[in-house]
Amino acid sequence: MKNLTKLLLAGTAIAGCNAYANVPTQSYTVNSNVIANAKGNTAGLDFTKFNLSLGTLQSVKITLFSDFNTTISVENLSRNSVSTITGTAGSLLTMTVPTLTQTLTSSGSHVFSEAKFDGVSNFAGTSGGVFTFSGAPFSSTMSYVDLPTLALFSGVGNLHASLVGTSNSSVIGTSGNTRSLVQPMFDAYGSVTYTYALLVPEPENYAMLTAGLGLLGVALRRRKTP
Repeated sequence: MKNLTKLLLAGTAIAGCNAYANVPTQSYTVNSNVIANAKGNTAGLDFTKFNLSLGTLQSVKITLFSDFNTTISVENLSRNSVSTITGTAGSLLTMTVPTLTQTLTSSGSHVFSEAKFDGVSNFAGTSGGVFTFSGAPFSSTMSYVDLPTLALFSGVGNLHASLVGTSNSSVIGTSGNTRSLVQPMFDAYGSVTYTYALLVPEPENYAMLTAGLGLLGVALRRRKTP
C-alpha cells in the first residue's frame, strides 16, 4: 500500500506540473500621451502599467515615435555666383525610467539650388527657399525581460518616463555667403506592449490531476479500513 501511495503521489505531481506546461502567451498594447514639440519640453511620457490580475508579465516592448517636421530656410547672399546649399537637421529623444534609457534619432537633409542674390533677403524669390520635412515618423523599438523592468511596469496607475529632446543642424552653401534659419519641430510619443502568460490548466491535464487525487483518496480510505 505504501508503494501504491507513493506512485499515486508521484503521478499526481507530474500531472500538476503538466497542467501548466506549454501555457500560451498573450499581449496587449498601451499608448502614451503625445508631446507636440519635444524640444525643451519637460512633460515626459506616461504609460499605463501592466494589470497583474491578467497573469505573469514576461516582457515589455517599448516603441518611441517622432514625427519630424523641422523647417530649413536659406538665402544665397552672393551677388557673384549661384549656390548649392545643403541643409541638414536632426533630433534626439532620450527617454529614461529608473531601469533603462532608450533613445530615438531622427534626421534629414535637403539640397537647394539658388541663383545669385536677388536683392531681397526673405528666403524667397530666385535666391532663397524654404523646405519642411514631411513628418514621416521615425521609431525605435526595444524589448526588456529583466525583472527590475518587469516590476517597474507592473501594478496600478501610470509609469512616468522623463523625456529630453535636443536638435542639431548645419547649412553649407558653395558660394560661401549664405543666410539660414532652422526651426526645429518634432513631436514625441510611445507605446508599450505587454506580453504575459495566463496560468490556465489544460483540460486533459486538469482531468488527470483530479483523477489522481480521487484515486489517492480511495487508497487512503482503504488503508484505514480494518
